[in-house]
Amino acid sequence: MFKKIAATAAVLTLAATVMTGCGSSKMSTEETCTYINDQAKEKGLKEKMEAAGTKMVSGDTEGFKSTVGEFTSLMQEAAGKTEDDKLADALNASVEQTNKMVDLMADESLSLEERSTKVQELDTAETKDKTAYLDTACPNMDALD
Repeated sequence: MFKKIAATAAVLTLAATVMTGCGSSKMSTEETCTYINDQAKEKGLKEKMEAAGTKMVSGDTEGFKSTVGEFTSLMQEAAGKTEDDKLADALNASVEQTNKMVDLMADESLSLEERSTKVQELDTAETKDKTAYLDTACPNMDALD
């Protein structure tokens, strides 16, 4: 009788795990960094980010926003998939800082000098502390560097 209950419980647990997409499917720090790098390579983000800078200089703020949005989307996705809470915080802080920077850079009511000053103000000690862990956790991000 107990064996039947245990077997039934095991089957139900297995079924629940499969239905929810594998219980704890969080990635390790290394897996998260590899995932980001692989996705960035696959999407050509390094090249797109370089082109986005050119778009921004030429006044194409929508093209710039779109490209940076693709980058931040990847970072947010990775933050949600990692088991490394410190890495998730660093990724989310990077996304937040990047989104604020994009908004400032696209604000046509500001002069270039004002934009530059405001973007520099985003680089606070708190943000630096949070995002610095990205370099420690993911030192080999050749797809983005």
